[in-house]
Order: sequence, then structure tokens, then C-alpha cells
Amino acid sequence: MNVCLVGSMRNYDRILRIAKSLKEAGHQVTTPVDVSEGKFGDKQKEKADFIRGMYQAMQGCDNVLAVNDEERAMYKGYIGPNTFLQLGMGFALGKTLFCLEKWDPRLPYNDELQAMGIKKLDIQIRF
Repeated sequence: MNVCLVGSMRNYDRILRIAKSLKEAGHQVTTPVDVSEGKFGDKQKEKADFIRGMYQAMQGCDNVLAVNDEERAMYKGYIGPNTFLQLGMGFALGKTLFCLEKWDPRLPYNDELQAMGIKKLDIQIRF
């Protein structure tokens, strides 16, 4: 499997742990660039470069996996705006989309997430 991991940069360490586990299992994995500790900030150009970089990375992947198995803002299976954007890019590119947890249907873009046909990853071993 060739997979691109997406998720909140607040969970970047978790994304890296999952990437390591997947690589050890023999999968090819692409992760987002590290945008923590001021490397990214709030500058519009850097954000635009990050979005373009994720789009380019997704072109070489077969699958997109959203790391969304932590609660945030009182939503279980939280998918924030950036992760939503990245899933939308994967959808537009025809990638198979997965998430670790079913998202909370109260999210304002629940209909769009459903329309993308995202599958909950059925795994026996948790990362």
C-alpha cells in the first residue's frame, strides 16, 4: 500500500508514529512536512506552499489516511478544516480515502465528508 497521511499538525508526533508502524509493515508512506515550532507560522505564502506540497505528495499515493482518532473541540473523530481540505484533494485526485475513526456527524461539512466515500480503516491493531 502506498499511503499519504493527513491530519492536524497538533497530532504531528502521532502521525509520525503511525507512519513508522506502516513503514515497518512494508508500506510506502508520505507524511506532511513538520510545521510545528514556528517553522510554519501564520504566513499566507507558507500556508499556500504547504497546501501545494501536500497536493503534489498525494499525486504519488494510492490512498489517503486521515489520522482523526482523537477528540477535539468536543468532536469525536475530529476532522478540522485543513484535514478536510486535504481529503478533498485526495478525492479530486481519485484516491481511496480512509480515516481512523468515524467523524462526528455534527461537523459542519459532514455531508461533504459522506459524499467523498471515506472508509473507516478496519484494523485489528491500533497504532
